[in-house]
Amino acid sequence: MTPEKLRWILADHGHGREWTRVFRIAEDSERVWSAIAHAALDAPIFRVIDRGKFGIVCGVAFSLTLNARTAPVTTSWHYAEAGDAPRLVTAYPTL
Repeated sequence: MTPEKLRWILADHGHGREWTRVFRIAEDSERVWSAIAHAALDAPIFRVIDRGKFGIVCGVAFSLTLNARTAPVTTSWHYAEAGDAPRLVTAYPTL
């Protein structure tokens, strides 16, 4: 995850409105990232898209609790090449 990517996810032009509405937390990017990274470790992959030379994208969903609120969160992770660490593409709470 890059700080710029997480800022985009939590911004109003990204998914900030959803994060604010569901968790009331869009301003605390470090706390959001920590919760996402921890929850994603054990979460099952629900979708794999092979993008050929552009790598693989995986969808991962899990339940996340922040500010005493719990909701499902959908994330997308990109693997550029075999053996690469995943990069967070997007994350948003779903109702």
